[in-house]
Amino acid sequence: MSADLAAFVSQGENNQALAAALEIPSTLGPRVIRYLGLFRPPSRALAASKALRLLTELRDTIASGRIDRKGVSRPAPVGVWATALDQLLERPPSNLPLTGHGYLFEIVAGVADKADAERERAAEERARQGAKPAANVTPATAVRERSTDEVLDEHRRLAASGGARSTAPATQSGPRSLGELLRQAPTNEERES
Repeated sequence: MSADLAAFVSQGENNQALAAALEIPSTLGPRVIRYLGLFRPPSRALAASKALRLLTELRDTIASGRIDRKGVSRPAPVGVWATALDQLLERPPSNLPLTGHGYLFEIVAGVADKADAERERAAEERARQGAKPAANVTPATAVRERSTDEVLDEHRRLAASGGARSTAPATQSGPRSLGELLRQAPTNEERES
C-alpha cells in the first residue's frame, strides 16, 4: 500500500484517538461524540491530531474523578460528567467551534458544586434527624461488654454454686476450649429451676 506519509501519521492518530475514546466510560460515549462535534470547523472534518488531544485530555480528567477549576478541586464522578455534557449539548455556546475544554469544565465544576452541596445538605439532614430521639421508642439500655475473664469467673461461680455442670476444676486457669465452656453452661432445665 502506498500513500502520502501524512495519511499514515493521520491513521495512527485516529487509532490513538479511538483508543482514548474507548477508555471513556460507556455511559458518556454518545455524549462525548456529540461534544467533539462542537470542535469541528464548519467547512471541514476535525483533524485527527486535535481529536486525539481532546479525547486524551477528556479521558484523563474523567478518569481522575475530580475537576480542578480556579484553584478548587471537587469530586466529579461519571454522573456529574453526564449531567454537564447534557447541559452543554442542550445549550451549546454561540461561539463555535470550541477550542478547548474550558467551557465544559466550568459546567462540570458547577454541577459538581451543586452535587457536593446536595450531599452535604443530605448529610446534615440525616445528622439532624438522627440526633432527635424517636417519639414512641424507649431508649435502649447500654450493653456492657464483658471480658473473657469475667465470663469465666461467672461460669466458675455458677459451677461452685451448683448452677452448672462442671467437668473441670473450678480453679483451673488458662484458656479453655469452647466445647468445655459449653459443657459447663447450665441446661434449660437447670435455668428454669
